[in-house]
Amino acid sequence: MKIKQIVIVEGKTDTAKLKQVFGKDNIETIETNGLALNNETLDFIKALNRTRGVIIFTDPDGPGIKIRDTINAYLDFKCFHAFINKKEIKNEKKIGIAEAETESIKKALENIVKFDSDNNDSISWEEFLKNDFFKTKNRIKIANHFNWSEKINSKKLFKWLNLLNLNVDQIKKIIEE
Repeated sequence: MKIKQIVIVEGKTDTAKLKQVFGKDNIETIETNGLALNNETLDFIKALNRTRGVIIFTDPDGPGIKIRDTINAYLDFKCFHAFINKKEIKNEKKIGIAEAETESIKKALENIVKFDSDNNDSISWEEFLKNDFFKTKNRIKIANHFNWSEKINSKKLFKWLNLLNLNVDQIKKIIEE
């Protein structure tokens, strides 16, 4: 499997793991150097996103989420995302892409999602509340469907559902799975 977009990861061990899984000629990465992400790297990511597209694939931990949020904001939420569920990472000491199983990584990059800020009103806040999407059990079901963090807050969940252009019926279907 060849990945056509550039995959944004946090560090060298993530790049090494992805090249091991997909082959060194089948994937290209940009490393953020963890939270040391700077404007020069963000500008480079933005330029690559215009030409090839980028997939944000950061660790499912606090720093990884922060890096994803920073890049999202810089790209105006117009990019691809791959998510890995931290429950699928067997390492007790570190929760990261480099520690993930091969199948989990392949699954994450086969199931990329595209955020698009042009489609930001597929559901209203009133519909979000009326259908109880904000409730913990529903947030967890939606988060697990997309391999997002189960700790996602209501505000971010609402925004991300709209960035995916999902309507009420589609979200209900996810919750009923």
